[in-house]
Amino acid sequence: MCGVTLVLILAACGAFFVAFNNGANDVANAFASAVGSKALKIKHALLIAAALNLAGAIILGSNVSKTLVDGIINIRCFGDASLCVTGMLACLIASGCFIFIATHTGLPVSSTHAIVGGLIGVAAATNGLAAINWKSFLALALSWFTPFLAATCSFCTVKLIKLTIYRRDQRETMRCARNWLPIFASSVAIIIFIAIVHGTKLWSKLTHFPGARWIILMCLPLMHMTLREATRRLTIKFANRGEFGIEHVFRRFQAGTSCLLGFAIGSNDVANSIAPVIIIYCIEKFGTTSASFAGDSIPIWMLAIGGCGMSIGVLSLGHKVIGTLGKNITLLTNSKGFSADFSTAATIILASVFGMPVSSTHAATGAIIGVGIESGLRELNLRLLLKIFTAWLITVPASAIFTIFIYFILRLVTLLFF
Repeated sequence: MCGVTLVLILAACGAFFVAFNNGANDVANAFASAVGSKALKIKHALLIAAALNLAGAIILGSNVSKTLVDGIINIRCFGDASLCVTGMLACLIASGCFIFIATHTGLPVSSTHAIVGGLIGVAAATNGLAAINWKSFLALALSWFTPFLAATCSFCTVKLIKLTIYRRDQRETMRCARNWLPIFASSVAIIIFIAIVHGTKLWSKLTHFPGARWIILMCLPLMHMTLREATRRLTIKFANRGEFGIEHVFRRFQAGTSCLLGFAIGSNDVANSIAPVIIIYCIEKFGTTSASFAGDSIPIWMLAIGGCGMSIGVLSLGHKVIGTLGKNITLLTNSKGFSADFSTAATIILASVFGMPVSSTHAATGAIIGVGIESGLRELNLRLLLKIFTAWLITVPASAIFTIFIYFILRLVTLLFF
């Protein structure tokens, strides 16, 4: 029992290390546009991100974690449980170090890709390529088109906002905002509601209780009226700010969309930290690698460790990558920031609902690129984008190679001292 406890403690520490670096790097995905467009001060953004990352990890994190646990590699190919445990520890150390290095160079990389690369490295080092579930890996690879999806969504959102709200006359612009902006805000609220309900036990209760659907339908008009009243007050408040008055209105709503995005990242990215720990936990619990990992319930303490690690990482090093996404890729106004946040949140939260470990980094970057393209390619920092894309391309192979290297070091230490 003492050995089991020690292994779980080491695994928990490794998960916390990955989550810490994950939060430090991925906080930019949620709040870079808000900070870049001055909708939020950076200290406020970091505090809000820390709280919402933790909440999203605990409420929705189990969905995506199950996909990573028993989807990328065939865990039942590991005949020796001790080799599997060592491999998972190596995966945690390697992916954490890779994200740490990327954060200190200011590059937003995908923690999802880092952990997937680590899992592939473990499989290759212990059982060869046969242990990799290539069908699931190819299905996941299809989700790596996230940047294009998010970019398309944000581009269309900006165009739609300009078409429905912006007019030459400022008073007419404010009038259109009172009609259309609550619709955009309501769409965000509906997405987050569906994600929360679908990711918890409330979903099965609602599907078996017909009256709940009518209650929800009755609440939708009330929510819309509330947002419409908030928009009306904001348009009156900023009516005398000239052509920038509408941007001040969007600034208030953008703060809300950034909070939504922080929740989404917590729900999706916690899986990157705790997936290897779940494998170790199940091995120690069942005593074999043949157990059904995807069917086993994920303890709340694992989600809490991942969420807390991300929150502390946000508060400690979260400011480093914000400048890259928020200020250096393209010039962001509040309306463009709102569009980018809306598109990123929709992409990530829908991925969480369906259990797909989509990269929030790719989604956020793609969304920002989309709003930049709307103003023309000359508005984009193409040299910086080339560096970011290069970092994305090397994430999976670099993490895999690093994991293999760490794995053999751990095996050597085990043979020499244990």
